[in-house]
Amino acid sequence: MKKFKNLSLKNFHTFRTDIVSNNLYVIENDEDILQLFNNGIFGDDYYILGSGSNVLFLRIPTHIIIISTKGKTIINENEDYVWINVKAGEIWDEFVTFCIANNWGGVENLSYIPGTVGACPIQNIGAYGVEVKDVIESVWALNLLSGEKKEFSNNDCCFAYRNSYFKIYNNEKWLITDVLFKLTKRNHKYNLSYGNLKKEFENEKIDLENIRKKIILQRLSKLPDPKVLGNAGSFFKNPILEKNKFHTLQQQYPDIPYFEYDYHHVKIPAAWLIEKAGMKGYRIGNVGTHEHQPLVIVNYNNATPYEIYEFSEKIIKEVNNCFNIRLEREVNIIS
Repeated sequence: MKKFKNLSLKNFHTFRTDIVSNNLYVIENDEDILQLFNNGIFGDDYYILGSGSNVLFLRIPTHIIIISTKGKTIINENEDYVWINVKAGEIWDEFVTFCIANNWGGVENLSYIPGTVGACPIQNIGAYGVEVKDVIESVWALNLLSGEKKEFSNNDCCFAYRNSYFKIYNNEKWLITDVLFKLTKRNHKYNLSYGNLKKEFENEKIDLENIRKKIILQRLSKLPDPKVLGNAGSFFKNPILEKNKFHTLQQQYPDIPYFEYDYHHVKIPAAWLIEKAGMKGYRIGNVGTHEHQPLVIVNYNNATPYEIYEFSEKIIKEVNNCFNIRLEREVNIIS
């Protein structure tokens, strides 16, 4: 385990605001976690940071903990499937690359999403018509109040849109240590349902590698590089509306895009709402929405966390004024 005092977090989170941590710990194995538990760190004021790709700090907890555990182990396999256990500190997109190199299907649509494997179940990350819940068999987590280690089945995780048991019941202080994935080895079920992805393959071979390449190109065309412009990707969730409310809105805006969510609800793009509210490429001082993707709030220079937060408040207010829809933040706000 590595420990640092009074260290800037600018290079440890993707918004790249210059904030200083009192104590920062880099966890390299499960024994390090138990050492922190035995030292009472988890009974104090702490935050588990991961790779910092989905967080905005309005205050700095006393202890910042970065999970950097590594390891991928095949637990079982047959002709059709492979079950692989992955440590929480593995970088998500490196894991996706590893899967595709082995011709294992199920995560290709989730290419180029920042973050760690341990964070992916908490948020139930998703993109291009796929959510990580579709390939998670189980999750191992440590209860930081009792020291109990427990395996959660897929059902136990209570996965929902950008949500899970670990996000809803965070007061129980579960720290994810491992994720077990079930991936296809053959007869892959390609999902090209989202946006114009299917059109991209009209004259091209459909396979895992090509799907990954197409999705990366699309993401690069829309999303800014955090190393160039500080950002946390999609700042807001796509709203889910009851169909009655949606049909009323559709009468006023016939071109509004939507996706079927379930029998009673549809999901509409938050980016469309923000753009229609006149806030695509909108900027106040050091903060703005990205010129190509209004769902992304960017730190143009040396924005403070409060500047970013207040800017997000303005977006929520403007969209609500226009559509009577209150956007929810996808980014975790530490306040």
